[in-house]
Amino acid sequence: MRAFVVNRPGEYALTELPDPAPGPGEVLVAPAAVGICGSDLELLDGRRPAEYVRYPVVPGHEWAGRVVGVGAGVTGLDPGAPVVAEGVRACGTCDRCREGRSNLCAGAYAETGFTHPGALADRVVVPANLVHPLPADRPVEPAALLEPAGCVASGLLELGPPPAGARIAVVGDGPLGLLAVLLARLSNPRELILIGHRDERVSHGKQCGATEVLVDRGEADLAALRGSSDLVIEATNRPAGAVTALGLARRGGAVLLLGISGAERPAVDPDVITLGQLRVQGVFASSPAAWRWMVSLYGSGQFDPSPLVTHRFPLAETTAALDVLADRASGALKVLVTPN
Repeated sequence: MRAFVVNRPGEYALTELPDPAPGPGEVLVAPAAVGICGSDLELLDGRRPAEYVRYPVVPGHEWAGRVVGVGAGVTGLDPGAPVVAEGVRACGTCDRCREGRSNLCAGAYAETGFTHPGALADRVVVPANLVHPLPADRPVEPAALLEPAGCVASGLLELGPPPAGARIAVVGDGPLGLLAVLLARLSNPRELILIGHRDERVSHGKQCGATEVLVDRGEADLAALRGSSDLVIEATNRPAGAVTALGLARRGGAVLLLGISGAERPAVDPDVITLGQLRVQGVFASSPAAWRWMVSLYGSGQFDPSPLVTHRFPLAETTAALDVLADRASGALKVLVTPN
């Protein structure tokens, strides 16, 4: 089969690999659509921390596809069935796994697309217990975005979904921020404000359900919003993003931090949290409960991320797809690779 292989930082290409076969308890899937994101770019240039990658690797952790075959002991997944699958391959026995939070597994880190072969290939093998069937009457391709959306959902489940009539601010105008807007609007907020730095991206906010969009060009732009939001969702991957998010929350409010900033020294004043009595929630990957919630929302038609897909490339043009994602002038939001 064909697979996009990153042998080491700076060395990657479409390669022929032996056809994989599912072992006991495994499922063989033909990926229909694979989302690529900043963490995939980190794989290419070696910026991903060493404990979170194992070279050589086939990337592809955001994906949806159709079952090709199953290994011994697997039932209920017929060939052709549309599916998605959780990425984190947890130990299943540690305290975090036993409490249902396998995304926080205390065992050695293992995840499809980072330490195990991912979906940028004609076929991918995944554990059957991580597979979630999709309704046959829903399109398969947009379901590739359920993985990043699940990170937002995981944080909301930890905090508790916001009550109807809340004032919610989302800081960050990339795909994760826009997915947060799509999810936040389902709680019927009184106000849902998207704050970003790029006009062309912020403009997508209204389509996703924001009641107001704002381009942050400096402190004065946010002055009227300081200390006013019941819930702030941060998705910027910038150290300043967390600072901004904490400043927007009302006293007793909640802040959900999704972005990984790579900051080497503290940027947040802890007194802002203490004096504001803020609840601050971080997120690492998606919990099984979040996956179930997202699959349910997608299956019912309440959650539709398809408007965020701006570019599609065949597997043979994966390098071009990654170049588009890395180019800030391309206008890309979500870039998909379609192997099958």
